[in-house]
Amino acid sequence: MISTVVSTVSTVSTVSTVAGKGGMSAATEIGLISTMVLIGLLIVKELAGARMEDVDATGVLTLSCALDRVLNVAIVPLLIVFGFIVVVQIAGVLH
Repeated sequence: MISTVVSTVSTVSTVSTVAGKGGMSAATEIGLISTMVLIGLLIVKELAGARMEDVDATGVLTLSCALDRVLNVAIVPLLIVFGFIVVVQIAGVLH
């Protein structure tokens, strides 16, 4: 999982340095897409978690419970990328 985070952050930083001028840069597009995917995954996780609370405490692993756990694999790296995007945008405004 750490290698996924490192490769994602290095890809975003590489794209942000290579991006050219004119129109929407590639870094902006990647940031926009990753933010939209993060929002979508958070919505699905919230819905799966709400469904999980409705199920009786039988100890059986349901699809919503499994989905709630599996989504963390994608959400955590995207949260790190989102934090990186926020830091870069703030640094750009302050610079």
